[in-house]
Amino acid sequence: MEQFMYTYLNHKYGLKTLIIEWASTIITGVRTYLREDHDVTIFAKILKNECDEDFRFIQMHVKEGFASALRQIMREKHPLKKESEISKESTSIMQSGFLEEWQWRRLINKMYRKEDSYLLFNKYE
Repeated sequence: MEQFMYTYLNHKYGLKTLIIEWASTIITGVRTYLREDHDVTIFAKILKNECDEDFRFIQMHVKEGFASALRQIMREKHPLKKESEISKESTSIMQSGFLEEWQWRRLINKMYRKEDSYLLFNKYE
């Protein structure tokens, strides 16, 4: 896949110096944020042909499902809050990357079958 990156950069810029500069910048950025951002990790794996390019669609689907389930559990916990407040609070939780125990337990119960939830809970304890 790295070859495709160089092919793309060659098509876009044409000049060897620009291609090398952009490739270096991309690789440096990936190395810098590889462990901090899951999207960057997936991008790196795609570049190294360790992951199918279409996996990003699966990842987006899981993220959307997670966000939806989080909003739902926040609605259940605070039924009198306005939808805008629920949305804001859910977004804040997702951006922080931190879930309270009750939140992640409820999310696991919503997103997984009962047997799978049980296995995940036992790994935590």
